[in-house]
Amino acid sequence: MTTTEVTTPTDTEIRIERVFDAPRDRVFAVWTNPDLIPEWWGDNTVVEEMDVRAGGRWRFRTEYGVVDGEFHEVVPPERLVQTFQNHVQTLEFEDLGDRTRLVQTMSFESTEDRDTTMGYGVAQGAEAGFERVDALLAKQAAA
Repeated sequence: MTTTEVTTPTDTEIRIERVFDAPRDRVFAVWTNPDLIPEWWGDNTVVEEMDVRAGGRWRFRTEYGVVDGEFHEVVPPERLVQTFQNHVQTLEFEDLGDRTRLVQTMSFESTEDRDTTMGYGVAQGAEAGFERVDALLAKQAAA
């Protein structure tokens, strides 16, 4: 079992790191293919909009409400920078051959915003979501 490491490297950042047992292009696709999003986001997610390019918008509807943002940078299959509610996320996909290290950095305007997000259970949420990503990647590999 792969574990998810969550740290707070600065007063305004959360860093999440995880290694997936799949090549980088497949892991990147899990984050950028609108057909795959509902399989790992859970919560009855519906992708209403997903324009994966710099300046493109994304919008998902879950049973808890709407989540949306804008892509600032898209460098397949290496990097995504996007807004996500009250912060900016940078996702870096490091090629490890048949594995991929994902480093997700969330940057907030204030320590209070960062701490509020940590209080929502970001570590548990990331672990649960990444376990669903693992299952999706395993299903794809078996197909």
